[in-house]
Amino acid sequence: MSVKLQNALEALYGLERRRDKHDLDGTVALMRALGDPHRRFRSVHVAGTNGKGSVCALVERVLREAGIRTGLFTSPHLVDFRERIRVGGRWADEAWLARKLDHIASLPEGKDRTFFEVCTALAFEYFAEQGVDIAVVEVGLGGRLDCTNVITPMVSVITTIGFDHTEILGDTIEKIAFEKAGIIKPRVPVVTGVRAGAAGRMIDSVAAERGAPVVRDLRGETIDMADFLTKTGGAPGAGRVVPLVRRDTPWGEQVEMPIARTHRLLRANEGVAVATVGELAKQGVAIPWAAVQRGIAQTRWPGRLERCPGVPRLWWDGAHNVQGMMKLPGHMGRDGKPGAIVLALSLDKDLTGIAEVLPWRFADAVIVGARCRHERSLSPSAIVEAVRARGFTAVEAGDIPTAICQALDLAGERPVLLTGSLFAVGEAMEAFGGAPGEML
Repeated sequence: MSVKLQNALEALYGLERRRDKHDLDGTVALMRALGDPHRRFRSVHVAGTNGKGSVCALVERVLREAGIRTGLFTSPHLVDFRERIRVGGRWADEAWLARKLDHIASLPEGKDRTFFEVCTALAFEYFAEQGVDIAVVEVGLGGRLDCTNVITPMVSVITTIGFDHTEILGDTIEKIAFEKAGIIKPRVPVVTGVRAGAAGRMIDSVAAERGAPVVRDLRGETIDMADFLTKTGGAPGAGRVVPLVRRDTPWGEQVEMPIARTHRLLRANEGVAVATVGELAKQGVAIPWAAVQRGIAQTRWPGRLERCPGVPRLWWDGAHNVQGMMKLPGHMGRDGKPGAIVLALSLDKDLTGIAEVLPWRFADAVIVGARCRHERSLSPSAIVEAVRARGFTAVEAGDIPTAICQALDLAGERPVLLTGSLFAVGEAMEAFGGAPGEML
């Protein structure tokens, strides 16, 4: 990345949380000054506490396999800002970004904008100029007042609802669900992985008020293949779980769901992704079932339950709340259980809840408290204190590379897991390899 672009982005980072007021006025004004680029492409809008990035990656890859020119807007980036904005899987052109940043800065409507407002404007302008047909857009925070909520998508998606960013979104599930349901548009179908409870009722209520049909994810009942083969007289299997759809789809009444090959945590989001592309297919987008299968099998979403290519014993995952920690698998594939876990958190995360859940999920692992370079990072001492207070072993380290090296020593021959922050994952990638790169 050029020095000029890096300097411009560093100036933007200083605006990230400059204003306490959250509204869409600045975004609307900036979009209008740019000619409303968000009206020049179709879109899918994805919100949720966990899984929204994975669903974006899955949906975009399926659309690409179907021959559709795609845009993908996600956050945060891991190593390079350009990861946030992609067309056809390839990140945005550096020279274009530099020119457009200068242009936005020259506009009266570009003054005093936040980091994410400018990011959103850059993405939508790039998609419009590049002739994107369908852009998959990830919500940055919440939904109702998020900068991305100026679009009217073909499908709205709400993956999961859990406690995160409570200082902004509210301290109850109902309040958080209401904020995320703010992306629901009149008569636009909403796909959700939220099935029941207060969050499900809130989504249903908002959708009913706006005349938006609600579609639950297509991951229907599952069967254990070993048990199935035994009962039907087939050869015994290895216990592989085969998800099936037990309802009407654009591809038939029953289809076997594809399984993501590269990231096990993507599998939890496949049902939502398939339901989403199914809704697009119902609206006339040509998406053959073969494209769905290929797209999901080939989806790559860096930083989510992934092995470091340069240090095979090191795994990382960007889980940063209790719900995400609960879904972390106890084994790192054939490597077995992690012997040490590097934990780095931001100040606004639920340290108490994570300190309860993570050591319980990995009872014999040493927790290594670490700190990212990010200004909102929690101190390692606070992490260690919270974990030790619950009777588990924890040690304090410094920055992310130092903490990883210390954890590798403590773990012996067992794997090490880095978690708690995508910022931490990005810093680990910088130090040990594995950056996402120009092409997904």
